[in-house]
Parts: sequence; structure tokens; C-alpha cells
Amino acid sequence: MSDENPPIHEVDTTHGEHAAIHLPPPSFVPISVALALGTTFVGFIDQVRNALGPLVWGIGLVWLIGTCAVWFLAARTEFSELPDSLDGH
Repeated sequence: MSDENPPIHEVDTTHGEHAAIHLPPPSFVPISVALALGTTFVGFIDQVRNALGPLVWGIGLVWLIGTCAVWFLAARTEFSELPDSLDGH
């Protein structure tokens, strides 16, 4: 074995603003979708037992549709704010 140190990998800075990894901002929307789905499913289960079931799953369904619409609009806004890609990428 040689006494040479292994080469150190340096970050490629030739791409300027495109060198950074894009991460979406923190959001409550995925948790809201999960809770809306849970509420909808509880409404279906509760529908067998009593008359409140349709009301519960209706609320869950409206909540789910609204949350998905918010998520879609946020994703479109975020996508439109991304910089244009480099040629060849």
C-alpha cells in the first residue's frame, strides 16, 4: 500500500444555481391527506353501525378533495418557481 491519501471529491460548482439539490418546503398537506382519508374510512365503517356514517365520510371526502387541490396548486407554484434547466440536462 502506498502512503498517498485518497483523492478528495470536491463539489461541482460549474453549474451555478443548478448545483444545489432541490427540496420541497415543509408542508402540513400530506398529514392532512392522511387524516382526511382516515376520516373517510371511519365514516364507511361507522355507516354500518348508525346514521352518522354518511355525514362523517362526506366530511372526510370534502376534506380530502380540498386538501388534494391545495397540494396540487402548491406543487404547480413550486414547479413554476424552479430555474430553467441547463442545455443537455
